Amino acid sequence: MGSTPAAAADAAVRAAADELAELVAALVRIPSVSGREEDAAAWCAEWMAAHGWDVDEQPLAGSDLAAGEERVGSRRNVIGYPLGRPERDEPVLALNGHLDVVPAGDDADWAVPPFAGERRDGAVHGRGSADMKGGIGAALVAAEAVRAAGIRPAHRPVVHLVLGEETTGVGTRLALRTLGAPAAVIVLEPTGNQIVPVSTGLQFFEVQVPGRAAHTSAPWRGVDALARILPLREALLRLADERSAGYRHPLFAHVPTALPFAIGRLHAGEYRASVPASATMAGRIGMRPGEPVADVRAAVEAALAAAAAHDPHEAELPHRLRWLGDAYPGWETRAGALLVTALHDAAVAVDGTAVHLGFTAGTDTGQYAALGADAAVFGPGDAALAHTSAEHVTEADLVRAARTLAATIGSL
Repeated sequence: MGSTPAAAADAAVRAAADELAELVAALVRIPSVSGREEDAAAWCAEWMAAHGWDVDEQPLAGSDLAAGEERVGSRRNVIGYPLGRPERDEPVLALNGHLDVVPAGDDADWAVPPFAGERRDGAVHGRGSADMKGGIGAALVAAEAVRAAGIRPAHRPVVHLVLGEETTGVGTRLALRTLGAPAAVIVLEPTGNQIVPVSTGLQFFEVQVPGRAAHTSAPWRGVDALARILPLREALLRLADERSAGYRHPLFAHVPTALPFAIGRLHAGEYRASVPASATMAGRIGMRPGEPVADVRAAVEAALAAAAAHDPHEAELPHRLRWLGDAYPGWETRAGALLVTALHDAAVAVDGTAVHLGFTAGTDTGQYAALGADAAVFGPGDAALAHTSAEHVTEADLVRAARTLAATIGSL
């Protein structure tokens, strides 16, 4: 890179390695479980302002998106402008990170307290370190390095730090409604610093099946809701297998299926000596990039209806299907898009190679892609550690991610 502004930005990131790790550790120490993101939002807003950025806050209160959300009056997004606010019609590169984290669970399961933000053995440990305060920290340091180096890229970088991604995705919807769609977006989820230009989507659902209780000494007097729901589960498994076989993509070669299906919760009955009077299962079904949500829902409804047609109790005690929240749409950005090329070239410059792969996790990225933005997911940390008691991100990965992001921001 020589003595170019890009080289200066890269050198600034490398020099800020300790500052970056401490920034992420400080954010982990703020227990911003979804619904209680305001302290993390305030910390980030103060950091941006202290570095000379323009900062806006987007309160959830007063928006029609607030319906059904908790603690509406306290929650807000933070929007940071390291190079100032964009002019009208100026192309924007958004860097999206969610401030909320999932609950820590039992503290006894953690080797270090989940919100201690401890730096140990070359890593930052704790809830949110990988998902995704590591990505947020890398983006903040990268954007600041670009600003300090005097680089003025064609795409104005704007940092979207949003609330509620782990629950409803309302924060990104609020940002997009207020700011409009950017030309491009990098969502900072943990990818191990690999480039994700394609992701399948998902829809969560719940199926409820009623039965009729009876004492287990005379089970024939009742209707076993568990026995009724299991064929519905089998029907959905067959549907998922068919859908999986019908979608192949080279960037998903590393996983058994690009369209995961799972039942995460199955419950029946209340007492061991009673025939179950109700049964419930809840889970997720995968969606192809660009697949209409209505088509997926119709396929699930049809599969359940076909299975239920063989149930002699269905007319009297019909099953009920409920969709849990909005779908996470699948999306794909073409290989030759400027964003993908910039990320690729930056990764090669930093690591000597660039790995592209597909994602099967639900993220806010699809909200941007649905509005026409070129989109990619990129960030430090191992997604397999997210939501676990072993969650951590290595400090070396943080620096690599920040260097790659700085190079990408500066070249767009």
